[in-house]
Amino acid sequence: MDLYKAVIIDCIVNDIDVCLKNNGHTGAVLLTYCGIDAMSFLSMPPSKTKVNRHDFIAWVEKYMRADSGQPYQYRGIDLYGARCGIVHNYGVESDLNKKGLCKIFAYKPNCLAHFYDAIKHPEMVVLGIELFIRDFYDAVERFLADIEKYDELRQRVERRLPYLFRIRKVASKTSDNTG
Repeated sequence: MDLYKAVIIDCIVNDIDVCLKNNGHTGAVLLTYCGIDAMSFLSMPPSKTKVNRHDFIAWVEKYMRADSGQPYQYRGIDLYGARCGIVHNYGVESDLNKKGLCKIFAYKPNCLAHFYDAIKHPEMVVLGIELFIRDFYDAVERFLADIEKYDELRQRVERRLPYLFRIRKVASKTSDNTG
């Protein structure tokens, strides 16, 4: 389990946190979608070698949950459309929402609430960035618990983990300037 945490938590989660701490909200959102992509890759069926829309949606539907008191509850197709918009266009529009297949997301920094009015603006959701990221972290924890629980999933993850992008932290050297 330490290896999973080293790659998933220390790399993906750490990079998102660095963005948040340095007022890089767009980068944090973008990296969260990349993190969902990575989790989708790790969990896709054993016969597959390339992650796709269906794997992303399946991971979101299984692991991403908003608090029951939130007006918007995650849907895989919505997050996939939002992911496509930010990853491919650095924007909010995607082919999916242009076709009316998913909602359009806006993002509000420093916010632990989502805003959604199904009557006034059924196509638009405003996600509180910190809440969205916290919900992703909770989803990762559920995924890690499943890795421990299910041998077949653990074996898939173990085979695919080396393919995730990871830059190992280098211990800083302290110099002795005493002469």
